[in-house]
Amino acid sequence: MNKYEIKYLLESQTSILDRLSDTTGKQSLHIQELWEEIKQKDIKITKLTNKIYELHDIIKSQKQKNWEEFIHPERIDN
Repeated sequence: MNKYEIKYLLESQTSILDRLSDTTGKQSLHIQELWEEIKQKDIKITKLTNKIYELHDIIKSQKQKNWEEFIHPERIDN
């Protein structure tokens, strides 16, 4: 191998490394953005879950109230 062939191989490998580095950087940024999106969706899920529990408690208390009114209609407080 002469020095020109070695120089060509070195430049080729450097070019490949540069492209791989760019690809890795883009993928790292994309992964970081996906994690941020996951975090936002997790926050939204938590809020919605809390709302579901809150509505469940409201429904439960309303059912209890309706049952009490059915069993003891004289206790109805209008």
